[in-house]
Amino acid sequence: MYRFNLQFLLDYRKRVEEGIQIELSHIQRELEKERQLIISFKEEKNYYEEELVRREEKRIDVDEGILYRDYLKGMRIKIKKQREIVAKILPELDKKRDELLAATKKRKVLEKVREKDWKRFVKVLARSDGMFMDEIGIRKYQRSM
Repeated sequence: MYRFNLQFLLDYRKRVEEGIQIELSHIQRELEKERQLIISFKEEKNYYEEELVRREEKRIDVDEGILYRDYLKGMRIKIKKQREIVAKILPELDKKRDELLAATKKRKVLEKVREKDWKRFVKVLARSDGMFMDEIGIRKYQRSM
């Protein structure tokens, strides 16, 4: 029966790779969530900019105009901070991708070693089967004499 001597190491490397994939998935979801916040903030800012323009056309109160402008200024700051958050996540995402690539390479190397070991095992088994069959043939020949 065939048994790969480094199977425990291959199993470990698979678990490490799966763990990194999970971590990468979490980072990707976090990045998407932060990007959606930026979109949401931009839409809200655009809505209130348009609202300010509509109200200015109807001659709004000065205090109300100041409130709108202050709110829009706050939204621009929020958007800028949100972009900074996204910018901090991107290197983390790249690092995790590199880790995943390295883990995948390590696993694939072991899988190739296992494949070569399996081929060697099959070759040895075929050789021993051939020798066994040769021995049977020789014995049959000797009996028939």
